[in-house]
Formats: sequence, C-alpha cells, structure tokens
Amino acid sequence: MPDRSDKGIMLKAIMVAAPILLCMGLLPVLSFYIEKMEEDGRAEIVEYIAIAQAAMEVKFDAADLNGWQTGYAFDIIRDIDGASRDDAASRAEFLHSADNFNQDIAKLRAMPLSADQRSQLKSVQQDFDHFMALDRRIIAMYRKPDAAGHRKASDLVMGEEIRIFNHISQNTNALAVSITLDLMKKVAQSNSYGIVARWMMLVMWIIASAMAILLVRLLHKWLSQMRGLMQKLEQLAGTDELTQLPNRRTWDVQIEMMLATAKRYRQPIAVALFDLDHFKQFNDTYGHPEGDRLLREVAVLIRSRMRQSDLFARFGGEEFVLALMNCDLAQAAARIESLRGNLPDQQTFSVGVTVWVEGERIHNTLARADKALYQAKNGGRDRVVGVEPPAC
Repeated sequence: MPDRSDKGIMLKAIMVAAPILLCMGLLPVLSFYIEKMEEDGRAEIVEYIAIAQAAMEVKFDAADLNGWQTGYAFDIIRDIDGASRDDAASRAEFLHSADNFNQDIAKLRAMPLSADQRSQLKSVQQDFDHFMALDRRIIAMYRKPDAAGHRKASDLVMGEEIRIFNHISQNTNALAVSITLDLMKKVAQSNSYGIVARWMMLVMWIIASAMAILLVRLLHKWLSQMRGLMQKLEQLAGTDELTQLPNRRTWDVQIEMMLATAKRYRQPIAVALFDLDHFKQFNDTYGHPEGDRLLREVAVLIRSRMRQSDLFARFGGEEFVLALMNCDLAQAAARIESLRGNLPDQQTFSVGVTVWVEGERIHNTLARADKALYQAKNGGRDRVVGVEPPAC
C-alpha cells in the first residue's frame, strides 16, 4: 500500500504533467498559425523548431528508456529465470525503447547543430552504447549458473547502469536546453509579423521542458524509493530475522542452483541437518532471551567456518541445514566434527549427514539426512551420523 510520501510524489507528478499536456496540445495550433505567416524568417525558425522537437523526443525517449530499464532491473533481481528469457515482455519493451532512442539520436545527428551540441550528442551516444554493451554483459552473467556472477551482475544493475543513465539524462537535458535557447535567439532576431506567436510557442516549449525535467526527477525519486523498498523486502523475505541466516525460502531457491552446478561439473554435495541438543531445556532454565543469544552465536560460529560456496540456513527453532559443495560423506563428517567442542556454553549438537544423488529430488535427500539425525539423537546425541545414499 502506498504511504503518504508515495501519494505526495504521485500528486506532484500529476500537477506537473497537466501543464505539459496543455502545452503539447496548444503547440500544433501555434505551429499551424506560424505556417500562415510571411516568408521572412519563417523557414529558419521552423527548422529550429524541428530541431527542438527532435531534441525533446530524445530527452523523452531517455526518460522512457530509464523507466523500462528500472522495471527490467527489478525483474532481474527478483526472478533470475524470468529475466533470462528472450521473450520476456519487459525485455522486449526495453529493447523497443532502446531502438527508438537510437533512431531519434540518428535523426537529431542529421540536423544542423553547433559544435557544442554535437559534442553533447556524441557523449549521449557513447553512454548509450556503453549501457547496451553492459546490459548484454549482465544478461550473459545471469544466464550462467554462478551465484557470485549473479551478485556481481545485480551490483552492476543497481550501480553502473544507474550511473550511466544519470549521465545520459543530464546530457539530454542540457542538449534540449541549449537547442531551446538557440530557438529563442532565432525568434528574437526575427522581424516577421508572427513574432508574438513564436514567442508564445517558445514559452510553451520552455514550460514543457522545465515541467518535463521536473516530472522525470519526481518519477526517478519515486522509482528510487520503490527500488530501495524492494531491496529491503527481498532481504527481509529471504533472511531469518533472529540469526540473519538464509531462511527456508532462500534455501529452496539457492539449493536448486547448487544442485545444477554440481550436476554440470559432476561434483558431490553433502547435505546435513543440525539440531541443538536439549535446547528446550536450555530455554526453560535460562529463559528465551538467552536461548535467542545461543542460537545467534551458534549461527555466527558455524557460518564463519563455512566456505563461500557452501549454504547454511535456518529451518526453524533449533534446526539448521547445511549444504557443502564438492564434499563427499567422509569429508563432510570430518568438517562437521571439527566444530564439536567449540560451541558456546558447552552446547552440543546432533547432526545427520548424507550425500545428494544426481537426479534425486532434494526433499528425498533431506529426508535421508533427517533419519540420520534421529539416529544421532537416539544414539545419545552429541554426535554426527552419516548415511550413504542408496545405490543408483
């Protein structure tokens, strides 16, 4: 539900858009009136009006492209698989906007511009080419089953792409203002009978330009707020609040990526279920705040001993799950055993560990690890029990 800040920004955007629509509606009328004026100076002014219109189209194309890029960035961050599809609707709209932007730049380049204006237009073209190359690189990163690459690509989306677009917006705005000022000079130099109408048209262009710049900034501010909110929601939705570990939802997503990587490179994955021994008794004796502290400290300790390629998550209560990449059963048991005796408050744990079999669904692997965990508990707790997977 939108808050007061969102409603305020939307109301301002509507108030800014109204003058733009009014000016745009009156401009064709004034253009028709100018066509009826005397020939003196008219051709030159009409030519500059066309240039100004082309410059405004480039500026509005930049705002449109920024909007589609932001929406597509959200798709990438929220849904890697969906963002990788070539037929995704948001990507198609994004590429369509990029094509319009490129065509309008080419149209403006063919018009008579000053040296400074051509330099600004060249900078816009270079930034745009850089952005499209970066976009292709990001998409290529996301299509690879590489979690580190995905994080790097997300950082590029949220950092480098936004920086480039800010530069494009600044240059397109500066170019539109420069051309508008040139138009103003031509109108001031004109001695035609239609000078009043031309000044009115100029004023409307200036008003429309100023309002459009303000509208783009308001929309950019709103999108930035939404981007920040989405990042916070994504983080909250995928993180256990107490331990700051990935939760079950994040586990379900990331473990499938790990399994795909293991299958591709034919590497074993060990899966272990942890359960703190007598945790209910600890809570009853020392209280729930101490129990929460113990869970946090255990999570920090175990996570600090894991590799970047491993996945450690909290399933709920005192139960944790661990996936060890490129690790067989013996190696996994040895690594988990190394944690024994290092837990805070002389706490012990029971662990059931097994190995994922290619083609097996992960919940079957977890069920096997769960049986091993119960064997560890029934065997006296404070131990690691490994179970070999069934023969293929």
